[in-house]
Amino acid sequence: MTDMTQRVRQLPIIACAIVFSPSAAPAAERHEGLAYVRGTDHLAYRETDWLFTRDGVAQRLTLYRCADGKPFARKEVRASPTDIAPDFEFLDARDGYREGVHSQGGSREIFVQQNAKAPIVVHPLPPDSDGVIDAGFDAFIRAHWRDFSAGQSRRIPFLLPDHFKFVDFRIADAADGTLDGRPVRELKMTLKAWYGFALPSIDLAYDPGGRRLEEYQGIGNIRDDSGHNQNVRIEFPSDAHQELVSDDEVERAAALPLSASCRS
Repeated sequence: MTDMTQRVRQLPIIACAIVFSPSAAPAAERHEGLAYVRGTDHLAYRETDWLFTRDGVAQRLTLYRCADGKPFARKEVRASPTDIAPDFEFLDARDGYREGVHSQGGSREIFVQQNAKAPIVVHPLPPDSDGVIDAGFDAFIRAHWRDFSAGQSRRIPFLLPDHFKFVDFRIADAADGTLDGRPVRELKMTLKAWYGFALPSIDLAYDPGGRRLEEYQGIGNIRDDSGHNQNVRIEFPSDAHQELVSDDEVERAAALPLSASCRS
């Protein structure tokens, strides 16, 4: 395996709670995801998403939890400047890793902190009018749903914060399928590069209307104990969806202390 392939294999891709686009959500609702090590039944972690609107802006709060339920990481997404390229901030309390995109004074910047003792590194966000950031991926899918339904492929420049750049992926191979007896539309996402053939694909299963992600399989944004991004299968059960969640629940989730370890 080449050094380049090894580095790209560890890139955090898009497993970022893309259950619904924030702009499509009611005032407050909650969704659950279960992330298994791909190809096994081993539960790697859980994630809980709250979608709500505050000050007229759609927002998302995600807690990543150990298998036993302890929260160890948190992400906040604000659908501004756009749904496809939102501001966000992610923190993993196990090692202090932090990344995100902030807008200020008409400019945007990427920040990354590799661990709690490392300095925060800041770079300007590269200009790309089609660039997709974090949970904006779901809004991109919905905006181009008819293209996928017609069997077309699409380029998607997706931001890799810790590389401070957009990387081109390709989404294609739309096909009708089933998941646990339910009809879904299956999509495949691959790296648009000469070495993309050597990397694991990202397989997505959406409901037939393109509104809800049912399953994600691919490299995730949560790392294992050795610091490598995990290859996971994330299920988003339809019966783990709660509408009309109280504001108090969202506030409590936002203030919940994060665990520094998932070990008992």
